[in-house]
Amino acid sequence: MKSAGTRNRTYPERQEAILKAACGVFVRDGFHSASMKDICAAAGMSPGSVYRYYPSKDALIEALIASDRARWLSAMDEIPVAKGLLPALEVLAEIGLRDLEDRGFLKLWVETTAEASRNRRVANRLSESCRVLQDRLATLIRSAQETGSIESETDPQTLSCLIFAAFDGLILRATFDRDLDVRALTRSFLDFIGRAVGARSPRSRKAAR
Repeated sequence: MKSAGTRNRTYPERQEAILKAACGVFVRDGFHSASMKDICAAAGMSPGSVYRYYPSKDALIEALIASDRARWLSAMDEIPVAKGLLPALEVLAEIGLRDLEDRGFLKLWVETTAEASRNRRVANRLSESCRVLQDRLATLIRSAQETGSIESETDPQTLSCLIFAAFDGLILRATFDRDLDVRALTRSFLDFIGRAVGARSPRSRKAAR
């Protein structure tokens, strides 16, 4: 089963097409009910072709985790660190809010975390991804401390973990509470973080002394 133009796709394009198809099937049926046959049909490719790229559903799930991590890392590379921690968090929050407004993303996130709770291989990949993103945010927090844009001396890794944990909780709540105003809550959370860390205009350590 091949859709028009499939033969002309590059290797990365085929990978992306399969992942996109898998996302749709996973959102519709869940990880356990979804079959590789359904994913092949959604991708318009033969089973042999799909297995050449992803030999199992676990491999697809791991690839989805890696893809999401790459997307967030790319976004974090573009944030205005020099303007201070809060402007940086506001940029990240906007990306997260767009995710929260996508019901498909919410379902896929719940499926991924639920699978990680019973599948050690998926859990390892998700933990690794979370650590990478947390380390990147910790680097931003450390930079903000060094430039004096925040007063807090809380360990950057600890603060980064707390911020991500709060956002994870908001994602979970949003999956079942459709009346939740996530944008209003996010604004309040950013305001809370700003007050908690003593956010202010960036300045050098020398000026702070």
